[in-house]
Amino acid sequence: MFKIILITFKALEGIAPFYIRDLVQLRKQSSYNLRSNNDGRLLETVKVVTKRKSGDRAFEVAAPSLWNTLPRNIRDEPSINKFKKLLKTYLFKIAHQ
Repeated sequence: MFKIILITFKALEGIAPFYIRDLVQLRKQSSYNLRSNNDGRLLETVKVVTKRKSGDRAFEVAAPSLWNTLPRNIRDEPSINKFKKLLKTYLFKIAHQ
């Protein structure tokens, strides 16, 4: 999980290779004034028809689902070092609940 989310962060910040950057897309803001529109950087999810098979493990499927579950303060962090620290703390916290 850590590596997938970190690669996603790098793709969004423009420091990942182009072939990875092309796999993630930011969700477009809708014109409606909904609370979910103000949740920071969210990714478009890919619709998969499989039943929890290898397609779910593909980066373009796993990255948005993992990224969108992160708290907003982690998703919006611009510094990679601070992002890694916040991410590790968050992942340890959810692993030990």
